[in-house]
Amino acid sequence: MTQGSASVGSWQEPTRAMPLRSGGYRSRYVSALVLLFAGALLVQATSVYTGDFLLIGIGAHVLGWMLLPSIGVRRVVIALPSALCASALLISPLASVLLVVPLVGWLWARQRPIVAYLVTIFPVVSGLILGALFPHYGHGLVVVIVSIIVIVACAWLARTIARTRRIPSPIPPTIR
Repeated sequence: MTQGSASVGSWQEPTRAMPLRSGGYRSRYVSALVLLFAGALLVQATSVYTGDFLLIGIGAHVLGWMLLPSIGVRRVVIALPSALCASALLISPLASVLLVVPLVGWLWARQRPIVAYLVTIFPVVSGLILGALFPHYGHGLVVVIVSIIVIVACAWLARTIARTRRIPSPIPPTIR
């Protein structure tokens, strides 16, 4: 089977074809996901009495971005803004609107086509609705859970859009 015929019949994550300096694709991808979510959740567990959770959570979140198989500069550019936007939920449930920033970073790092960025409207709308329904900090758990569900669903929707659009990756495949 030639390289051209393989790309016609199947779709592959654009970042999967990238050569990695260390580790395997799946292990780095899973580790990155765990660190991104665990870090963001640790930040949400922060209080006056558990200030260390903030530093550990931000560190884990940034490390998750560094491990994600992607173009290096994209991971570095989005890591800190993503961590800060995840931390913004400590201010108010209305700040869940800012969770669109990590989603945009995810789409950019995962090399999604520009049309897939239309999914970013959903976290903004859900953040505005959640901010109106739960204006007090005491409902933070509900806001975090709903926001995570919306962002994960949007990431999967963007992946589905990328698969159906069949836009070629700008990264040349490696020779196997």
